Amino acid sequence: MKIFKSIEEFISSELKVNIFIPTMGNLHEGHLSLIDVAKKDYGNVCVSIYINENQFTDKKDFDNYPITLKQDIEKLESKHVDYLLIPSKQDINKYSKAFDFKLEPKKLTTDLCGKYKSGHFLAVMDIIHRFFQIIKPEKIILGEKDFQQIICIKELIKICDYNISVISAPVVRNKEGLALSSRNSHLSKDGIIIANSIFKSLILSKDLYDNNVPLDRIIENIYDFFDKTPLKLEYFTIRNLKSLQHGNDSDLIAIIACYLEGVRLIDNMIIKSRS
Repeated sequence: MKIFKSIEEFISSELKVNIFIPTMGNLHEGHLSLIDVAKKDYGNVCVSIYINENQFTDKKDFDNYPITLKQDIEKLESKHVDYLLIPSKQDINKYSKAFDFKLEPKKLTTDLCGKYKSGHFLAVMDIIHRFFQIIKPEKIILGEKDFQQIICIKELIKICDYNISVISAPVVRNKEGLALSSRNSHLSKDGIIIANSIFKSLILSKDLYDNNVPLDRIIENIYDFFDKTPLKLEYFTIRNLKSLQHGNDSDLIAIIACYLEGVRLIDNMIIKSRS
């Protein structure tokens, strides 16, 4: 694996990158599953590790984000990743232009998680826009746990007319169904057990939908479900799978965000898919 800490060196190498996987490090099996997907058919893989401060609405979250670079490098090497880019903020700003904030698709970026994390998705679009200029990949692979992020990046590609394909990879879960996340490391052992209820609530929403329960009633049932748990529900809703706008007869996804032990957890599940 070739490691680049200098963007100038990366650019001067004139690499042709097939697959780009952006990360903030603290890699777990969810991240590594993206590499497995990439290695199946798509060619060489470039992973980035960069903790984007602008994505954090709470500075404490940024300050407390776990840094495990040595272990991350070992994991990437074990997966035979071709290139690893570990850039500095100064380098990124020097070798890329910012996303034009006037083009922000606010209907998407300020809804759902964006309603509670002001500026988060705009910051995501900005950093991915910068990485696209530097890396120039053919494809990007993203995990479906943060489904809203996938839709935002697809919109970025459309706005900026990038010739880059988006490949989404399924959510990776523990044996009880909890979606893997770097944030899970902040939960206690009891918290991990309690957090498994998030997956149970998504299963419940799909079962209710399959039994022809109306969407508004499903949402009421899920709120009632969380009233009986220590989890604090931030929101639960059901939206159009492709646009994340309010549900209709198209394919549907249930999306959830909640808090436990001061940790914000997100998840989702497709509850209707004609494919």
